[in-house]
Order: sequence, then structure tokens, then C-alpha cells
Amino acid sequence: MISYCLFSGGQGQWRAFLDSACRFSLAYLERNSPSPVSALISCTDSMRFIIKTSMWLDILASVTLIRRPMFEVPRLLYDPSGTALIDGKPELSMMSVVGCETRNVVALAEAADLACWKEGLGRTGGLSVPELVRRGQRIETMLKTTDDNNPHPADTERSRLRRLTSDTFRASALVYLHSVMSGDHPQCPEIMDNVAETVMCLRRAEDVSTARHVVHSMVFNICVCGCLTDVPEYRDYFLRLLQEQQMETAGNCGLACDLMRRVWTSREGGMPVDWRVVMRDMLLV
Repeated sequence: MISYCLFSGGQGQWRAFLDSACRFSLAYLERNSPSPVSALISCTDSMRFIIKTSMWLDILASVTLIRRPMFEVPRLLYDPSGTALIDGKPELSMMSVVGCETRNVVALAEAADLACWKEGLGRTGGLSVPELVRRGQRIETMLKTTDDNNPHPADTERSRLRRLTSDTFRASALVYLHSVMSGDHPQCPEIMDNVAETVMCLRRAEDVSTARHVVHSMVFNICVCGCLTDVPEYRDYFLRLLQEQQMETAGNCGLACDLMRRVWTSREGGMPVDWRVVMRDMLLV
């Protein structure tokens, strides 16, 4: 049903279906093993797909709804020392669901949790900016901890695709993280630098035959970067990518374009615009 919402344009009562899938997955993890990680290793392939896909969609929903992710599992999949524990274990890796390193998925979940923490304390007047910065820098370190990402002659098309997807995801996740830390200000240097990095990664993907797959898996990320840039060249580029993708496949690319345009129009008065509020009003997933 979530896929149906996506294929029909990205609107509808997707949240009720997602919450049901998450509750089902969480109940399975709780009753089938002493630890969620063990349960994820020992379950069937189909159940593992359901759980990991629910985890990923839950993270995206947490970003847009400014809520804590329902799953605590991602935090168990990453070593705080800076080394991803599980990308070598297909049972646990998020690579098959998202197409990039698990550490990047975990970092996005942590950033969504940080946004919820900031929002809650901001309403009560108890927000500590030094603590916000400390937590944000820890997530930034996680995102900037990379494997060797230089191209290798022996790379297969699939490995190049994964490399490009990971690079694009990492740069766009940093855009989101710095919008949490500094606010939705397109002139923030860190936001500007990482939007530019995202564009560079996407343009690098245009050199491979699988470029459309990179764009297809990065619609959400492109939308976030588009909402957080005032550079006309970048705006036009993001619109073109999504419009080309919409022509090839069904999905929510058209509504993502509408969302970016609404945010840009709202920001013409010079005030920051919370793109998550606009997205929530459109019931976009």
C-alpha cells in the first residue's frame, strides 16, 4: 500500500500503512530473538526485506514529520568508533534496500532524531546550542567517515553505481544535518557546500549507463537539496532531473517538483521556510 501511494504520485494515507508495517516488524523483532540484530540475521529473506524496508521508510517519515524513528535497530548496526560493523554481512546491511553504506542510513536516522530533540526542547525553551552542536558534529563525523571512494579500473557497473549512490546520499544527508543544526537557511556555508557536492555527485553519475537508477533512489535527497538552495543553476538542474525521471517512471517526482517550487515561492520574502511543513501539508512521502 505504501508502494501504491508512491506510484500514484506520493500522496495518500501512507502514514497509516507505514505505521502498521513498523509495528508488525517491531513485534517480530521483539518476540523472535534476545536481540534485534540476531533476529534480523536468523529470519527469512522475505521477512528481512519487510523489516529493513520498514526501517528505511520510517527514517524518511521521521525526517519529514520531525519525529523520532520508531526503530532503535539502526543504532545497533554501527560502531561509534567510526567503522560500519555490518556492510560485509548481507543479512544486516542496508545496501540492498537503499543502495549505499549502512553508516549513511544510520547517520540520517540520527539526524532525524536530533531534529525531533531540537524541536521539542525549542518549544519549551530548554534547547542547549552547545549540546546541539556536539551531537550534530558526531553525526557529521559519521557521514564523513568513508571507505576508499576513488574509482578502480576493476569496478563493475554495479559497484560504480553503489559508489555514486553512496556519495550522493552522503552529501545530501549533510545538507539535511546542517539544516537541523543551523536552520533552513540556504546561505549557510555548510548547506551551500554540500548542495554543490550533491550536484557534483549527480553529474558524475550522468557518465554511467545506470544514472537513472541513482536518480530514482535519490528523489527524496534531491528534493531536500532543492528546497535548500537559492542558486538558479542548481534549482533548474534538480527540476530537470526529477522531470526526466517522472517521464520514465511513475512516482512522486512531479509532486517533489511542486514542493520545491512552493518552498522557493514562500522564501521570496526573505524569510526561512520549513520545507518539512510544506511537505507535511502536501501529505507527500
